Amino acid sequence: MKYNMRKHEHMGLLLIFIGAAWLGWTFYTTLLIVNGISMGLPAPTGLRWALIPIFYGLGATIFMLGTIEIKELLPGKNRYQ
Repeated sequence: MKYNMRKHEHMGLLLIFIGAAWLGWTFYTTLLIVNGISMGLPAPTGLRWALIPIFYGLGATIFMLGTIEIKELLPGKNRYQ
């Protein structure tokens, strides 16, 4: 069976999945930290605060690289002829 997607388009979909999962995990971690602070646990210091924006940036970058890879994906069976 012939597929109408090239290898880089499959890689783009994989990057979108990884980027969205990374963003979701970072959002969940951020909510856990904020919830812990609101319940009276000690706030993270130093490097732990710096990791939150770094992880958001990495997730967004991976997600956007995936969208760039599949930007030219057109519907249809014979789109490369």
